[in-house]
Amino acid sequence: MRRLAALSFFACLLLLQGIALAKDVRPAAVAGSWYPDDPETLARYIDRLLAEARPSPESRQGPPVRALIVPHAGYRYSGATAAAGFKLVKGQRYHRVVVLGPAHRSGFRGLSIAKVTAYETPLGQIPLDAEAIQRLRQSPLVIHAPRAHQQEHSIEMQLPFLQQSLAPGWKLVPVLVGWMEPGDRRLAAELLRPLLDDRTLLVVSTDFTHYGPNYRYLPFPLDRHTPQRIERLDRGAVERILAGDAKGFLDYRERTGITICGREAVAILLHLLPPGSHGQVAAHSTSGALTGDYRNSVSYWTIVFRAEQPLNTDPPGDPPAVPLTEEDWRLLERIAILGVQDAVAGRDRDDPGPEYRKLVKRLPEKLKQPAGAFVTLWKQQRLRGCVGYIPPIHSLHKAVYDSAWSAARDDSRFFPVKPGELAQLDMDISVLSPPTPIDSPAQFQVGRHGVVLDKDGRRAVFLPEVATRFGWDREQTLTQLARKVGLPGDAWKAEDARLSVFTDQERHFSKPFAERLQQ
Repeated sequence: MRRLAALSFFACLLLLQGIALAKDVRPAAVAGSWYPDDPETLARYIDRLLAEARPSPESRQGPPVRALIVPHAGYRYSGATAAAGFKLVKGQRYHRVVVLGPAHRSGFRGLSIAKVTAYETPLGQIPLDAEAIQRLRQSPLVIHAPRAHQQEHSIEMQLPFLQQSLAPGWKLVPVLVGWMEPGDRRLAAELLRPLLDDRTLLVVSTDFTHYGPNYRYLPFPLDRHTPQRIERLDRGAVERILAGDAKGFLDYRERTGITICGREAVAILLHLLPPGSHGQVAAHSTSGALTGDYRNSVSYWTIVFRAEQPLNTDPPGDPPAVPLTEEDWRLLERIAILGVQDAVAGRDRDDPGPEYRKLVKRLPEKLKQPAGAFVTLWKQQRLRGCVGYIPPIHSLHKAVYDSAWSAARDDSRFFPVKPGELAQLDMDISVLSPPTPIDSPAQFQVGRHGVVLDKDGRRAVFLPEVATRFGWDREQTLTQLARKVGLPGDAWKAEDARLSVFTDQERHFSKPFAERLQQ
């Protein structure tokens, strides 16, 4: 009896382990509806699509394939178009494939990666690149939105093609892309860039124009010219994609309302393209042409990007910073003062006063572009608060206002600034270039670069002026940087430590608050 009880216990334990393991695998959600769920049928189907695919001649020539844009509708609609792209990498050996796909059914900001160890299709399980994903999760832009992954097809539709096309041995980094604020796309690109080495393929999953009442998009009426108009609309976006013009692509989408579901993923790709990359259309089609009914039609495009250098190639030289004139600095000074005054007056940071709102309307365009910024407050030459944004996640004027407000009220090292202190404050404003990852600490130039350390989920930053002010060399700076967030002094030497550098433009304003209060 005791033995039977023991066996029952172990049977239950094995059952529970099986359930736990099952939860670690993301099962196929649309197999049997969007594509065949029988393994042999699916393999034969994809093999036939690949054999019959005829990528455009120009897409077959050039340097190695670094990235693909491919559609993700049911295979009977977009499979032939997608196959033209996967045929260009058939038999290639990669150690990693990064797939970016839009989230159709759940809204979230940033990037979401499912907490699983593998994705499953009828052709078998695909292991995830756990180390690469762990690095991505260190960024607050990367989250886990469980509901977004449950029935999502944008990543899944690419997997059987990849399984049947590529040489075995690769691991998957599946990333759902949500909505983005200004600066998020560039930040996402910089997060992904270190992964995109010479043996990594990037796949962007998107369909193009969704036309018709089913998609609530009717930019022109249904008539005999509709097919040509849809293609003209698509080509406006494709031309900007081929040019690597992220801003032009997003501006075109804003102007036309074109319903490209994976537009944010495409924009991230465009931020990643290295100099000399070459994009070509491999194939395109529409569901309207396939069914003969354009009342509701979706466009499918496959685009290949080739380049001599992998996508993780660092941009040449220091990243560019926004050039600022004296008038620009005067406006930023005014904005920072308003931020501090609003904080001291108890006004909510997200509800700035009327003077700031009025000022924003007449700002030059460059101050409305995303940029990182820090505001440092001094009282009698002693630090009184320092807060800022490293990546360009807000417009420059908003980054300065928020940083000034937070330096006065939210710096955890100090009590909030009181009204009686305003006349005693000095201020520095620093405008940052986008941070660029570096491969070696030797690339960090003391006095020229600001530096960011990411390790074990902690982040520390020094502005370029810090090392100069204290007279530190490179090793002293990095040691103090690690200690700043409670890490051992040599933590920056660890293999999993990540360093990024940036440049800044700094301006010191002596007693601006005293002058302001006298006006």
